[in-house]
Amino acid sequence: MIHSMTGYGKSSARSKHGTVTIEIRAVNHKFFELSAKIPNGLAQFEDKLKKIIQRSARRGKIYLNIELNGLKESTSAMILNRDMARQYQREFTKLKKLLKLKGDVRMDQLIMLPGIMVSETTKADYRRQMPLVTKALKKSLDELIKDRQQEGKALYRDLIKRKHNIQKVTKHINERSAVSTVRYKNRLIKKVRELTGAKTFDKGRLEQEVALFAKNCDISEEITRLRSHLSSFKKTLLSDAEVGKKLDFIAQELHREANTIASKSSDFKISRGVIQIKSDIEKIREQVKNIE
Repeated sequence: MIHSMTGYGKSSARSKHGTVTIEIRAVNHKFFELSAKIPNGLAQFEDKLKKIIQRSARRGKIYLNIELNGLKESTSAMILNRDMARQYQREFTKLKKLLKLKGDVRMDQLIMLPGIMVSETTKADYRRQMPLVTKALKKSLDELIKDRQQEGKALYRDLIKRKHNIQKVTKHINERSAVSTVRYKNRLIKKVRELTGAKTFDKGRLEQEVALFAKNCDISEEITRLRSHLSSFKKTLLSDAEVGKKLDFIAQELHREANTIASKSSDFKISRGVIQIKSDIEKIREQVKNIE
């Protein structure tokens, strides 16, 4: 079943070392992106926290907020957090290359960054907090997943309804198309008689005109592809995989076929049906942007 990319989860965990409260919020995004607001002492563990989150949320922008209460810090000597310094250096190097910047980061700038200088005792205290942080994070993620699943169910119902709407209109368009050639032939005969006043006319020429009309207005292939895309759309909705991008692609294909039908047909009722189909497709494209 599909999951929405938006959701919310909050949880707390307590031990003799203190209390951890974690709030996690997710919104739409093309890829996975984490925005973390965490205590400086936990900055060294951000990569670990990110990996835990990615196991539950594969797409979306994630806002993580961690609060620690009751942690007693001592006033021991300050030491350089080498792991954090290396992480900063890697990111600075990437940014320098990406933006084609000159110059290097000075030591006095580096040591002012969060998590670079920590007390020896504090670092150890935060490490002891990590099992509690991990526990609270997993509980928050469980809440987030439930929220995403609930919204995913609502999205599924709406998308299935719109898929049925498109199927119904497609059926009417196909039926209308089947008689449009006959209707065109009758109109052509009537027009020829009105203009010439003749009761007889060149039937061979008439049949050529009708055949040309039928060829130019034939939408049978587009109808077949439209139905195939709708079938694929439903199968994809029932998948447990990451399907948001695939659903968006299918919606684009549906829109393309609808446009082709509109360009081929001069029948008012078919044109009106295409407008209905395109309206539902636009709603589908809006909705699938929120699917993981």
